[in-house]
Amino acid sequence: MAAVQRAQEQGREHPRLPLSNWTELDIWEYIYLENIPIVPLYFAAERPVVERDGALIMVDDDRLPLKPGETPQMRRVRFRTLGCYPLTGAIDSDADSLPAIIREMLLARTSERQGRVIDRDGGASMEQKKQEGYF
Repeated sequence: MAAVQRAQEQGREHPRLPLSNWTELDIWEYIYLENIPIVPLYFAAERPVVERDGALIMVDDDRLPLKPGETPQMRRVRFRTLGCYPLTGAIDSDADSLPAIIREMLLARTSERQGRVIDRDGGASMEQKKQEGYF
């Protein structure tokens, strides 16, 4: 949360999208401090997934046609971000509580958008647009 306060003090907070200056850790700390309920998909649990193009895609209904040779495997995963299905991949994780998620974020060296399949589209990725100041 200190990063948010510094951005405000230095006048770097985006006037229309102040949350765009928050880190993933800032958001999880705020959720924890304010005791905000969250969707269970953010917590680690055993879930059926297939690995497709480097992403762990959950297969819990018939919306995702399996490719030849794909077999769902039960893995302990959670989602760092939620988006359109099946464009959002899970991560291997044991973080099944808010304090565990915060600990995981303190050690994370990848973007929360690592699971977004759409972000693998180079110049059209949302991560690239964010870095360029698009939003």
